[in-house]
Amino acid sequence: MLSHDLKSSLICEVHKTDPIAWVHDCGLLRDKAGNVCLLDDDQKKILDPKNKRVIINCHRQWGKSTISSLLCFWRALFYDRSLCLLVAPSLRQSSENFRKIAGALDYVTPKPELEEDTKLTLKFSNGSRIISLPGSQKTVRGFTAPDLIIIDEDAQAEDELFGALLPMLTNSPDGRLILASTPWGRRGHFYKIWEEGGAEWLKIKVIASENPRVRQEVLEEARNSPNGALWYRQEYCGEFVSDEFSIFDDARLQRAISSEFEEIDAEAY
Repeated sequence: MLSHDLKSSLICEVHKTDPIAWVHDCGLLRDKAGNVCLLDDDQKKILDPKNKRVIINCHRQWGKSTISSLLCFWRALFYDRSLCLLVAPSLRQSSENFRKIAGALDYVTPKPELEEDTKLTLKFSNGSRIISLPGSQKTVRGFTAPDLIIIDEDAQAEDELFGALLPMLTNSPDGRLILASTPWGRRGHFYKIWEEGGAEWLKIKVIASENPRVRQEVLEEARNSPNGALWYRQEYCGEFVSDEFSIFDDARLQRAISSEFEEIDAEAY
């Protein structure tokens, strides 16, 4: 029979290479009532360390912030001197993401030792740091070779922010970059990467109607709300919609500049 210490060491080694097993074994994913939940397939892909570049186009309240927070926690806990940056467009969003990490600490046994615990920074006894930042290129400059960068609600983040964060991975070839957001119009780096990003990007799309956790009556209420069809398509269906007040939408503009023309039979006129 294995000793308690040896068994704990073996479990620790499994969890170091498998964040999915760690989340399940520790019961870290929970609903609002505190009940333990299992990760779905898309959430497992986000946690998988092999996926270095991930862009997530998902409906509101899917759980992207929770999964992102758990990923930061796992990296900092099992890999000494890791640097994880959890970025969001506003200070309120950054603080909310940080609270999710703080809440998960209570479910891990033994509870990790912390050397620093502030409103936006956790430093573990192994030297790892998780830093939650509001989304401005001025606030993120100065960090070197992060192991993990997550930008939450990235479609609403400034392009200058993305431009400040991406070069940090130059000296961190194994560093991961995860962009997660509900769409916010047909513009900006999030939209461009989703449409034009190469094979290095794992693209995950989750719409509300395919999520078994979303009740149909909730969708019906949203679909019939005064916010309109474009709002519903953006917030619940993951569509990059044009501004409803635009005179020319993107489809019309693309047709206007297209070099493809329909042939006209002159004899018919």
